Amino acid sequence: MENKENMYRVHVLLFIAVIGVSFSAILIKNTAAPASIIAMYRMLITFFLFLPVALIKGKKEIQELVRKDFLLCCVSGLFLALHFITWMTSLKYTTVVSSTVLVGLQPIFTAIIGYMLFKERLSKKGFLGMLMAIGGSSMMGFLSFHAGRGHLYGNILALLGAFFGALYIIIGRGIRKKISTLTYGFIAYGTCSLFLVIMNIVLKLPFTGYTPKDYTLFFGMAVLCTIGGHTIFNWALKYIEANKIATTMLGEPVGATFLAVLLLKEIPSLGQILSGIFILSGLYIFMGTDKEKTEPLVTYSEG
Repeated sequence: MENKENMYRVHVLLFIAVIGVSFSAILIKNTAAPASIIAMYRMLITFFLFLPVALIKGKKEIQELVRKDFLLCCVSGLFLALHFITWMTSLKYTTVVSSTVLVGLQPIFTAIIGYMLFKERLSKKGFLGMLMAIGGSSMMGFLSFHAGRGHLYGNILALLGAFFGALYIIIGRGIRKKISTLTYGFIAYGTCSLFLVIMNIVLKLPFTGYTPKDYTLFFGMAVLCTIGGHTIFNWALKYIEANKIATTMLGEPVGATFLAVLLLKEIPSLGQILSGIFILSGLYIFMGTDKEKTEPLVTYSEG
């Protein structure tokens, strides 16, 4: 896509996607439903919105999908479910700022796992960015420890969310070379939804009885954050480099922090602001490096 007009359209949609995912933490904070129920309804609604489009436009591709690729999509969906559960639960124990910024460490986990599995190396500049981001997260964890054990627990869950999100992307990166975003998202979202339904049955959590406001928020998460956020990022991967999209996705913590101040009156402490700036600076340096003889690492932030 070299046409300037088309590239402008892509950039506008990416800006919309950043706004969409930035609403994730805010919407979750405003519902009292358990994290696994929130994740289940968010993904179920997304799946059913995908269903008619996938069956019409992606029917042939789905039918021709080989077993190995189908199973990998399912495993990817499983990690997506674990990502949502850990991240959403973290928001019950820590602030939007801490949770969102720590989940933003996902590119670091992606790089580490990518090196372990594919022997992909980082440049010196990329390694510096990684150290800065890890140092910033350690600073935030230290501050949270003194703020109370609940905050520390929430931050650990947020980091687990980043780890599971990285596994989701590592698997999806290879699969996306073979199948479309529509088919991949349809199968992964469907598997994710099924896993969450089973999990909530095992936990004996009620599927009904939530307020109209909660159901409205569930729908908002599906439309704004998943379809209007993550799916746009996945679509844009076809037109511009993955590292550019990853850098764009780093706008989510900024957006979430702004929305938290504006809508929740949640003012971050000076320490959180400084450690967050350190993390984001490290991520910016890390994602801005050129990776020689390797394909760009794809990153994916949940919100």
